[in-house]
Amino acid sequence: MTLQTAQIETAIHDIHDFFTDWVGGRCPGDAETFQRNALDRISDDLVAIFPAGRRFGKEDFKGYMSSIYGSNPDFRIKIRDIRVNHVDGNMAVVNYQEWQKAAKDSDRPNNGRITTMVLGEKPTGGVEILQVHETWLPDETVATESFEF
Repeated sequence: MTLQTAQIETAIHDIHDFFTDWVGGRCPGDAETFQRNALDRISDDLVAIFPAGRRFGKEDFKGYMSSIYGSNPDFRIKIRDIRVNHVDGNMAVVNYQEWQKAAKDSDRPNNGRITTMVLGEKPTGGVEILQVHETWLPDETVATESFEF
């Protein structure tokens, strides 16, 4: 089966909506909720590189996210400008802008980043995140945007 644009976009929005709810404490904070909404959507071989150059794997991600449940009720994420750049059967490469508001653990609490994500179709169906690489958007771009979301 070939990944579809709508399926890819839904996967991106769903995981970021969950992150926002998790960090804000607006969803149940139990292990089952975290497994279903985050870990089941991430490859065991995940490589994530954040704008400051930190590299995370799935276990790093699990430990970090588990420690920040409910830590920031003001945290918000807005996804903009999703572009599916390449689809080859069960894999896709995507770029999008991720805007974060009140991100306490970020170098810049209100920030914008461009993300490249590699997604794959799981053998059981659905989409999983294989790789993520984020880069800060230029300061002049961030300065012109509203963080009213």
